[in-house]
Amino acid sequence: MIKLNICVDQVAAIRNIADRGEPDPMAAIILAQIGGATAITISWASDTPFYQPQEYALIRQLIHTHMNVIVPPADDVLQSILTIRPDMITLVPDGYGHTGLENEWLNTDWPEKDASGRSLDQTIRALQQQNILVNVLIRPSAADVRVCAQLKTDYVHIDASVYTTAGDSDQERQTLNDLASTAKVAARMNLGVSMGRGIDYQTAPDITGIWEVEEMVVGYAVTAKAMAIGYEQAVRDLVDVIRHAPKGYE
Repeated sequence: MIKLNICVDQVAAIRNIADRGEPDPMAAIILAQIGGATAITISWASDTPFYQPQEYALIRQLIHTHMNVIVPPADDVLQSILTIRPDMITLVPDGYGHTGLENEWLNTDWPEKDASGRSLDQTIRALQQQNILVNVLIRPSAADVRVCAQLKTDYVHIDASVYTTAGDSDQERQTLNDLASTAKVAARMNLGVSMGRGIDYQTAPDITGIWEVEEMVVGYAVTAKAMAIGYEQAVRDLVDVIRHAPKGYE
């Protein structure tokens, strides 16, 4: 079964808007894992931080499955992250929306270069030397996959937002085909495949049907449903959706 990676950034964002201690992202991490999540994702966003500096070490202790941190390739940020030693780091460009689906980055040179025009190769090598898996956000594009293969990343994280926000059935079909074909290219190049950005309870079965996708990252949809039924049950419901989704996508 495809792995379910839960992002708790939205929980932290709600807490920070109210400037109170609740909802508690630490509790969400625990409940997500009890509910069946096989990984937890958090963001290290220096411009709009979701977590207090002292919380990262606690988060590392609470995650007993697999810890993924979403972060831009800034040297100072990466040095800080190395102190908590996540299992994986997902590199994202400027313009990436940590809680929304902003896509200003789509017309940039990413992933070939970062916003400063620097190649990601040295950053990727440095992280891998620390035994940290490197994932890179990409468009549903074979060209982006080839860049990541040249950079020797461990995974590609395919942006599913064009599919999850499709306006009609024709666009849904076309964008789902694009996701599937990109995943196939990545698998042929021996890259691990994860997918995220906008996936919810309605679109998860189609993503699950793409054999090459090893993991989906879901955040907002679970947080929204959890407000009605609780975080653990919201995760359990999505695990059940994935478990019973039709297998195989052509």
